[in-house]
Amino acid sequence: MARSAATDTAGPKPDPSLYRGTQAWADGLTTMRLMTGKRAGTLLELMDQIEHFTLARAWDDLTDGEFFWEPFTTTWSIRRPDQCRTSNPFGAGEWVADFEIPEPVPVPMTTIAWLYWHIGSMPGRLCDIDLLGGTRAMASGWTSPYLTHHPIFTSAAGAVTALRDGWQKLREAIERADDDQLEVTTAGYTYAAEPPRGGLCVPGPPGPAHPATHFIAGTLTEVGHHGTQIGALRDLYAWRHIDQRRHGDST
Repeated sequence: MARSAATDTAGPKPDPSLYRGTQAWADGLTTMRLMTGKRAGTLLELMDQIEHFTLARAWDDLTDGEFFWEPFTTTWSIRRPDQCRTSNPFGAGEWVADFEIPEPVPVPMTTIAWLYWHIGSMPGRLCDIDLLGGTRAMASGWTSPYLTHHPIFTSAAGAVTALRDGWQKLREAIERADDDQLEVTTAGYTYAAEPPRGGLCVPGPPGPAHPATHFIAGTLTEVGHHGTQIGALRDLYAWRHIDQRRHGDST
């Protein structure tokens, strides 16, 4: 049946106020692109999308209960060395991060605390690389928690602060970079085929050379990927407690 004009106009209308935040965010991206070089602008757009759609779910109002929650008995987390459940943990201080080499199949799920150890320092440490004005070489493995000791955060607040601050620091470094700087190439890091030592993997020889954009995009992808895992774990944590309350109400 053909719809009448009255039918076409009688339905509910979208509320423009619902879209103001998204529109302002999109307008900000457009302004940003006009103020930076092509490569920096693209990377900054990607950062804003990851922050808006992924990291907000990973860091807003994160609690210690969520941070340390272990969904399974085999879950990898951060622990005191004498409580560690794995044979090749990373770290050499009062806290270590569970790990096994070779990795089990399937790889165990991790806590949010483990994921923040894995990515929480990456954006800030990338700013220490010479490609972005720092003094460290990419081939040193400075940005890898498997090759250099990264902080192991023992509270949700500390972890969120570190990731937020590093994220902002990386944004500012990219804003300052022009296209020529982002096209400079350098060697990446590799892993030696040797057993771990001192709570770390052993660095291998310098890897293939890539432009700065390659390493920045890789870090953004890593943070976005694991940020999504954090969001999913928070959803599971919330729904687990909702189901427990429903079950308690019905008994």
